[in-house]
Amino acid sequence: MHKRIILLIFSLTSVVGICQAQDFDDYLKGYEAELHLRLNHYDRERYNYLLDRKRVSLNEDLNEIDFKDSKWSIKSSITETGQRGQFNIEIQFECTEGGVNDASVSVDLSFRNWSDSNYVLMPAAVYNGNRYPAIRMSYMPFFNDPKQIGLDNPIILSDQPRLNWRNNYSRIQERSGSMSFPSVAFKEHHTDQGFFMFFDQGNDYGDYGIDVEEKAGKEKAVVTLTSPLVREQRMYAHTRMDASPPYEQPAQFKKGDIVKMEFRVDFFKAPKVQSLFDKMVQIRESYYSKSELKRMMPFSKAYQIQEQKWNKDNWKEEGYFATGTYDDYFQDWQIGWTGGMMTTLPLLMSGSETTRARVLKNFDWLAKNGLSPSGYYFGTIYKGESQGDFPNKSMGKDLVLTRKNADATYYIFKQFDLMKKLGIEVKPTWETTNFKALNAQLNTFKEYGQLGHFANQVTGELVIGNTTSAGIFPAALTAAYHYSGDETYLDYARQIGAYYYEDFIIKGLSCGGPGDAMQSFDSESSYGLLVSMIELYEATRDELWLTRSKEMANQFASWVVAYDYAFPETTTFNKMAIQSTGAVYANTQNKHGAPGICTHSGIALFKLYRATQNPFYLNLLEQITQTLPQFMTWGEHRFPECKDGWMSERCNITDYHPALGETFPYSGWSETAFLLSITELPGVYIDLDKNEVFSFDHIDAEIIASSPGQTKVKISNRTPYDGTLKVFAERTADMKSPLFHNASMNWEKIEVKSGASTTLTFKK
Repeated sequence: MHKRIILLIFSLTSVVGICQAQDFDDYLKGYEAELHLRLNHYDRERYNYLLDRKRVSLNEDLNEIDFKDSKWSIKSSITETGQRGQFNIEIQFECTEGGVNDASVSVDLSFRNWSDSNYVLMPAAVYNGNRYPAIRMSYMPFFNDPKQIGLDNPIILSDQPRLNWRNNYSRIQERSGSMSFPSVAFKEHHTDQGFFMFFDQGNDYGDYGIDVEEKAGKEKAVVTLTSPLVREQRMYAHTRMDASPPYEQPAQFKKGDIVKMEFRVDFFKAPKVQSLFDKMVQIRESYYSKSELKRMMPFSKAYQIQEQKWNKDNWKEEGYFATGTYDDYFQDWQIGWTGGMMTTLPLLMSGSETTRARVLKNFDWLAKNGLSPSGYYFGTIYKGESQGDFPNKSMGKDLVLTRKNADATYYIFKQFDLMKKLGIEVKPTWETTNFKALNAQLNTFKEYGQLGHFANQVTGELVIGNTTSAGIFPAALTAAYHYSGDETYLDYARQIGAYYYEDFIIKGLSCGGPGDAMQSFDSESSYGLLVSMIELYEATRDELWLTRSKEMANQFASWVVAYDYAFPETTTFNKMAIQSTGAVYANTQNKHGAPGICTHSGIALFKLYRATQNPFYLNLLEQITQTLPQFMTWGEHRFPECKDGWMSERCNITDYHPALGETFPYSGWSETAFLLSITELPGVYIDLDKNEVFSFDHIDAEIIASSPGQTKVKISNRTPYDGTLKVFAERTADMKSPLFHNASMNWEKIEVKSGASTTLTFKK
């Protein structure tokens, strides 16, 4: 069911609260802005070319408006929400006579004192206006001109909705489902003023359209909300803006038709870019309730399905777990990003004797085959050979995504720690291999002052720079410090963390994490930066890193879907009752939500809660983890053409590839994210001092009694499967001790039968 934003609207009469309207007008004047209402007429044979429009000011006392062969009555309501600078607005368009075909209605907010230096945010779709040069190429795009190659070039995107970085036509046309929650915001570059506009998915006419258009000279701009959704002449489709015409149809309005448009605007102080993300979190907390995703199966049962699948479909007798199930270059071996030495952690932690033995063989195989001449891990290996991550691209030979080496070194050090806890010998060859890979990447920073985007895996030369692709590398260095005791690694972790903060985080940017999306802004390196910030805090206890962790967590939250999209009735997702809350948008190119964080558990959010006791982080983590089982195939819950344990990365709430509400048969990285979530996180977590309980599993938990001496928690399993649940309860004083790595090994485990409940008692 679609979660709606609750909008408190007064009855639509000629009497709008005078003080509210006056306050709203004062804010408009302060922003040099005007609100207009518009009727639009299109030529469908010219792909929704805008033929005509009529635009009127909200301030005009209008009873009727003539447009084509129709007459319209427009009413409005503006009310305060109780928060300073925030207003509910409802506009009602009613066709009172005649009719007009191929039409829509719009609300325009025009800003006269605009600057192309304003930071424009559409969460999960647009960061800093996506105002960067771009390459036009079908999936998967890659650099194809030597001029694009360099260490200090501007960020370069693929061809996606964006404002123009040149002084030319500049417009973004989006649909409501393109954002993690439907909204648009900006921070004025030359003032401390910020603006947020947010709204429902749509109305009775379907999804809203949302536009940002800059006028000639870029000194004026218009933010537009349109119903029904009508994109003009072109739409974004699978990495290109020139590949597909828009398919939506304008409305055929007739007498008696009514279009209601409801939205909120928030005028607020924004002294820095971070203010936009902080405001976004306030909006999420105020207008989107704590998730109540359906219960499907205990995570311990899901682990059994996944473990069986990985041993059956992914194990290679050569001695490694392939990252996918297809026989192709990108699904054989990848060291990081999509799995590789990240998947082995949960398989080692909770797997059977057979599974653990295979993980150890994987380490032997890696030590023998995985290291390149430069010391970097080979990013991709297919049938025993590595040609770089993109041998199918003319300029991709021998290049490795720097994120992969950072992922691998971090997760391997965590596995060395785990092996010691399990009593497993860490072979010297494994240690030597991982330290070589770590030091090779550290040498990159020493030589170039950055970690870049792509390095030559043979020579170690940094070829393409200026991204946060390896944003998790400071965490790898802190892990090396914990493992070896060498404080040099911690010193460099601080230096690189500071570099990422000053060059990217304070600018609201994270990019280059996915290998298939050019340097598009992404959730993957965003989360990697969060991991590094919180690991630095745990290692140093310096409040500076805690502040940066909180900032980065709010930026990462912009990628997480905050509501349940109402899928069209004919779609697979509607028929399977899929809920989109908690899906994580991958990047601004691959415009789809996904089950899980690519490719992590989300434990950084858990660590951040322990440092701050801010429940927002755990509520966000609950949403991310609880959505995961929906996307796995098993028994009676089966996606078309998928095998047991398969998880596709697609949760399409916009018209990317494949269509909205559809997916495709695929086994990929979401399985690794699920395995990590199962093993690294508690199933149920209890904050004993706050008397709060959080469930990251599909098991219900509630506090039924609390006294100064003890807390009682009821655990219930509403799923049709028996489960084993990890429970972690602690007091605030306990949270002062860092969690560090593999803490879940010590958490209590309880059996919970299907349909049964049990009560746990914790002493305070």
